[in-house]
Amino acid sequence: MKIKPAVITANSSLICFFAASYCLAQSTPSEFAQMSFQELLNQSIYDTEEQQNQTSPWTLNYQYKTAKFEGYLDGTKSLSFDDVLGPPSSGSGKTFPVVPTTITQTAHIFTAGYQLNEQWQGYISVPYIQQKTDHIALKPGYETFNIETDGFGDAVISASYTLNSESWVLSLGVSLPTGSIDEQGDTPRDTGNQQVPYTMQLGSGTYDFPVELSYQNSSEPNLSFNASATIRTGTYDRDYRLGNNYSLSGRYKVDLSSRLQSYAGLTLQYSDSIHGQDDSLLLGDPPTLYPASITNPDLYGGKKINAAFGLLWNMTKGYQLNIELGRPIYQNLNGPQPKEEWRSSFYISKLL
Repeated sequence: MKIKPAVITANSSLICFFAASYCLAQSTPSEFAQMSFQELLNQSIYDTEEQQNQTSPWTLNYQYKTAKFEGYLDGTKSLSFDDVLGPPSSGSGKTFPVVPTTITQTAHIFTAGYQLNEQWQGYISVPYIQQKTDHIALKPGYETFNIETDGFGDAVISASYTLNSESWVLSLGVSLPTGSIDEQGDTPRDTGNQQVPYTMQLGSGTYDFPVELSYQNSSEPNLSFNASATIRTGTYDRDYRLGNNYSLSGRYKVDLSSRLQSYAGLTLQYSDSIHGQDDSLLLGDPPTLYPASITNPDLYGGKKINAAFGLLWNMTKGYQLNIELGRPIYQNLNGPQPKEEWRSSFYISKLL
């Protein structure tokens, strides 16, 4: 049978011990594209004397990050594609006529930081997101197909305040609903283009508020911890909003030389399921059947522990480079839900 592709191009850490970046359960592009305040601080506070003597208050940062989701979990139980593929379900049904097999998310995040004074720093971040999802399905002509979305996601404006002790930093921000929530593609639900599921939309559709409290030990051993949350507000015209995310994390850093450091981290994260529902994603008359797990808002969220390892290089002329690899070591998901296999990030910053 002929493969029918559908391709779209359009404008998308409670307590644990060590960590570096957000790790979510099945993540929507807007969640995946968030850059943690800890990452921003890492890129704007430099250790070498040369960098500390820079007079400009500006920092520019570029981050490239990617993640792969493949296979399924229901709680902690692994499921095969054959376990999930089946007749359409409603309510607590566990089988679906369409099954995403591999989800690949990529984000290019551009950030400008400004040091207002010794205590205040401000940031603005804009992500460009690309996502590809491969599927299998029961419907003839759609036995295998893929959908792609890409475009700018939700912009974030944030500020960090260094408390009385230099080791404590409080960060607050607002995420603006600038990413598209109307992405469409050719799915087996009908002929032509239709609204694609939550995992394919580039924005959250709501004003969201990230908050984080960070601690970094200024002496040996070099430990840092942070607690963070992203709070969603309201709904939008598609009658749903993404779930809140909460995390605690920590990281241990080792000096390999005066300019090169390595670190290891763990993150424990909890995310809510989606609140409300986009009925345009359903089958039936009236629409009650879920064609895929990613169209069921209850099958989002869960708990996850992620391990991460990285290198931080303070280069000359105000540049800093960070490379990180991460992988979940525990996942307990509201499923059936696609499970995360790995994620990586590369970011470079320049103190002007």
